[in-house]
Amino acid sequence: MNGRHSLRSGYLRTSLWAALVAALLSSCGGGTGTDRDSGTNKTTLSVQATDPDGDALQYQWRVTGGTVENRNASQTVWTMPDGPGLHFAYVSVTDGKGGYAEQQYVVATDTLGTTAPVRAPLSHTPPAVTDFVGSAGRLRFASTDNTMFMPAAGGAAALRTVYLTDMSVQVVQQSSGETVFSGLTDFSGEVSLPKLRNGETYVVSCATSPNATLSSCGTFTASTDASVHNLNAPLNAGRNLRLYGHVGFADGGTCGVHNEFFELQSAATVQLQQADGTPLSAALRVNRFGDYALDAAVPIQASLKLQLRCDGYSQLLDVPADAAGYAAARPIELSHQLANSRPQIVKMVANGPEGNVRGRMVVPEAGVVSNVLPGAEQFLTFKGRDSRLSACMYYRALGAVKDCDAQGNMIEPITLEDWKRQNKFAPYAEGNAQVAANYINKMDLNLVRRMTATQVGPQNIAFYVCNHPGPEGQSQEEVDEVMAIALSDQKQVACVAMEWTPTPGVNGDQPFTKFFTFAPDGSLLASINLDTRGEKYLPGACVACHGGNQYNGRFPEKGNPSAYLGASFLPFDTNNYYFASDPVLSEAAQSDSLHGLNQLVLGTETSATTAVSQLIQGWYAGGGTTLNKNYVPPAWQAADAQPATAGAAHFYHEVVGASCRTCHAAMGPTFNWDNIVLTPVRARTHVCGGTADILLNASMPNALISRDRVEQRVKADPALAALMTTFLGCDAPLPDPVYPRR
Repeated sequence: MNGRHSLRSGYLRTSLWAALVAALLSSCGGGTGTDRDSGTNKTTLSVQATDPDGDALQYQWRVTGGTVENRNASQTVWTMPDGPGLHFAYVSVTDGKGGYAEQQYVVATDTLGTTAPVRAPLSHTPPAVTDFVGSAGRLRFASTDNTMFMPAAGGAAALRTVYLTDMSVQVVQQSSGETVFSGLTDFSGEVSLPKLRNGETYVVSCATSPNATLSSCGTFTASTDASVHNLNAPLNAGRNLRLYGHVGFADGGTCGVHNEFFELQSAATVQLQQADGTPLSAALRVNRFGDYALDAAVPIQASLKLQLRCDGYSQLLDVPADAAGYAAARPIELSHQLANSRPQIVKMVANGPEGNVRGRMVVPEAGVVSNVLPGAEQFLTFKGRDSRLSACMYYRALGAVKDCDAQGNMIEPITLEDWKRQNKFAPYAEGNAQVAANYINKMDLNLVRRMTATQVGPQNIAFYVCNHPGPEGQSQEEVDEVMAIALSDQKQVACVAMEWTPTPGVNGDQPFTKFFTFAPDGSLLASINLDTRGEKYLPGACVACHGGNQYNGRFPEKGNPSAYLGASFLPFDTNNYYFASDPVLSEAAQSDSLHGLNQLVLGTETSATTAVSQLIQGWYAGGGTTLNKNYVPPAWQAADAQPATAGAAHFYHEVVGASCRTCHAAMGPTFNWDNIVLTPVRARTHVCGGTADILLNASMPNALISRDRVEQRVKADPALAALMTTFLGCDAPLPDPVYPRR
C-alpha cells in the first residue's frame, strides 16, 4: 500500500521516521513516572497540557499495540506488546467546552527482548455476499443561498460554500419505488449510499432539518464509477429567514472534534429561537469547517435569538434585524468567535520502569505547507473515512476475521503468517517463485520498503511489504544506515499485504485487489498511521491512493457487503526510490526484480489499455528490464513542442513523474496523467484552492509528504514554479475565503 506518509517532510530533512532511528529507546534520564512496576514491558505515559482559559482538562488514551489504561488522568501505564517494532500511543485532551488537542508518541520495543507470541493457525471462509454488483456513490448538499462571509478584520465579503449537516435525505429507486437510503447528512454535508443498480434513476427527497417534511431534491443516474452527486436543498420562499455563519476559535480551530480512533464526535450546534426561548428550528450541527446555514419561517419583523452550544459551552446570540423585514432573498450572516481556546499540549513523555525516557513525541516540522492545511481531515481521507466497525466488516468480507462485535472489535483475526500460508510465501511455498526488492520510496513515503511478491496461479498474485524508517537527509551514508537497520529487522512500522484473488460470489468470481495490514508482531491491524497525522481505518486509508470505484466513502457497517472495492495495485516507479550502495542492493542489481514486480502488477490489470498498464508499458517500451526514468508520455511530449506549453516534459518529469502519476494511474483513465495534460481551469480547485468550494480546495496531493515535496521543489526552482502555474494554475496553495480550514 503506497500510503504510509511521513510528517517531517523537509527537502533535506524529510522524515520524522528518520529522527526516531537515533532517538528511540535512548536512555535520556529525567524520568518522573510514579506509576511504574518492575516489568520491562511497562511504560509510563505522561502528558503536560495547559488551558489558556483555566478550564479543567479531561484525558483519553489509545495505543496501536499492547494495552493502555484509559484513565481520565494526565498519566497512565502502557503495557507494551511482545516482540520488536514501532508502536504509537495517543492522548486526546479536552477542556469540556469544545476545545480538543491530540498528541502522538512513538516507542520501539526492539531492545526489550520480548518475543512475539506464537498463535495457532487460523483460516476463515467469508460470509456469502448479499450485495449485488452495482455502483457506489455519495450525495453532497450545500446551501444554494449567497453565503457571503465578512472578514472579522474588515475588507470585502467573500463567497464560501456552506455544506449542510443533519439534512433529512431519502433516496428511492424510480422504477421499483424501493427506498434504498433514509438518514441524515454527515459533517461534510454528505451521505454514503449503498450499492445502486447501474443505469437506474434514483429520486432524492430531502429537507434542510431533521424530521421536517421532505421535498423533491432532484434525481441522478447510477454510474459504474463511484462519484459524488451534488444536489440542491429545497429552499422555498415561505421560509423567509436564511441565517448562516461561522463558529470557531480565535486560533482558527473549530469547536468539537471528529476522531474515529477515539470514537469522538462532537460539534457546535445552533438553534433558532424566539425571544422567549421557543424553538423555531431543530438544533443543527455546525459542519466540519465551522460553518452552518439554516432556514425558517418567521415573522417579517421579529426579535430572534440563536442558541449556540458546544459541549459545555453555551451562548445566546441576537439575530441581526433586517430593516426591510426578513426575506429569503436577503440571507443574513451571524458568525461567532467562541470565548474559549483549545488546550495546548506542552510535553508528552514515556518512561521505562527504571525511569529512563523511551521513544519521543511526534511533532510536526515547522515551515512546511502541510501545517497550514487541515490536519487529519485533509490527508488520505478525500476518498472517504472508515470506522473501527467498517474496517472490521471489510476484513470479515475478506475472511480475515471470523466476526466483529458491535463495537467493531475483531473476533479471531488472522495473522501475517496465516496470510503468508494462504498465499504460499516462504516457508509455505509450493514451487512458486518469489520476487523481492529493497528500496526507499523517497517522494511519497520515505520508508525503507522490503517488498516480496509471488504468483501462485493465473488468479492468485500477492505482495507484502514490511516498512521501516527512511533517511532524514539524502546522503548515501544515511540511506545505507537505515537500510542496514531495516534488513536487521529493527524499527519495523508495519507490514502491508495485498492480494489479487477471487472470492466466490464477488465480482463475478473474478480476482480483485484486497488489502491487509499487520503489526510488527504479525497481528492484524484495523487502523494504520499512514502520515503521522493520526490513525485511519482500512479500507479508506488504502483507497486514498489505490483507487476504488466501488467505494462510497465508508465500507458498509452492516449486512454482508461485497469486499470488491474496484482498487488497483501501484506500479513500481524507480524515479521515487533511493537504493543502498551495497552492490547486491543497488538499483542495477535489482533491476530484474523490479521489472518482475511490475510484470506481476500488469498481471492484475484487466487489459493492456488501462492507465497502470500503459504506464508500465511506457517505462519498458525500449525492451529490457531497466525502467526508463526519462519516460515522458506522448501527450506531454506534444505539449512540450508547443510554444504556449513549452517545458511540459520537464514539468512532467519533476512533478508528475515524481509525486503524482502512480496513484493517479490506479484511479483510472479519468485521472491518468499519461494521457491528460491538465489545465488551470480543471486543476485550480483541487490543487490551488482559494475558491468558494472549501471541501475541494487544495485537496490534492492527498498525501502529506507528496504535498510538501511538490511545494519544496517548486520553491527551489523558479522555472518549475512558472510551469506549475501554467499547468495547474498556481505555484502554491491559496487560503480559503475568510476563514482557515483547520
